[in-house]
Order: sequence, then structure tokens, then C-alpha cells
Amino acid sequence: MRSFSRTPARRRPRAVWAAVITAVVLCLLTVVGVMLPVLGLIAGADATTVGALDVPVGAIVASIAICSIVALGFLALAFVSRNGALSWIAAVAAVVATPIGSVWPLVATGMASVGQAQELIPFIQQLIARVGGQGQG
Repeated sequence: MRSFSRTPARRRPRAVWAAVITAVVLCLLTVVGVMLPVLGLIAGADATTVGALDVPVGAIVASIAICSIVALGFLALAFVSRNGALSWIAAVAAVVATPIGSVWPLVATGMASVGQAQELIPFIQQLIARVGGQGQG
């Protein structure tokens, strides 16, 4: 009979667990405390303007997806790592990626609104000119 000797698996250091748990909690708090209110604000603005506001849904979805994938990748790296310093670096990177993805929808909507306003001003000027021109004739 052959006996198999099991080598005990190297346990993750406490620093790795601390980094992963801290990052997960902070990322979830950012999503709940920043991303959801931002998306609610954008949805409320779109509903208030009855669709007149051009919300860049594609850019919003893409930015949230990309930042979520990046954050989850860094969280996975922090979890898989057995080095406490590397886990903390990956955890911080995940925590930094989350607010970027959370705030970008607001920035994208703001830029789209500015573009719409720039198109609106010439339209209003032409409308005033037409109304003023008809009144003179």
C-alpha cells in the first residue's frame, strides 16, 4: 500500500481576507450610495422632460459594464492572491474603478445635454426671427 502524504494547503494571510472584505464592502456601498441614486436622477430627469432629454443609454450601459468587469477582475485578483500587499493594491484598484463607473453616467448625460442645448439655441433664434419677420410683413 502506498500512503499519500497530504501537504497542507497554504492558508491565505489575514491581510488578503481583510483586503477582499474591505473592497467588497466599499464597492457595494459605492454602488448603493452613488450609482443607484445617479441612475435614479438620470431616469427622473428623463421622465420629467418627457423624453426630450437625450440620455445616452448605450454609453451608460457600456461604462457600467466595463467598470464592473474591471472592478470584479481586481476583486478576483485580490481574492486569488496569497500576497497581502498585492491583495491590497488590487482591492484599492477595485474600489477606485467602482466610483468611476458610478459617476460616469452623470457625466455622459451632462455632455449629451450640453450638445442638445447647443443645437437648441440656433433653433430658438431662427424661431424668433421667423415670428418677428412675419409680424413686420
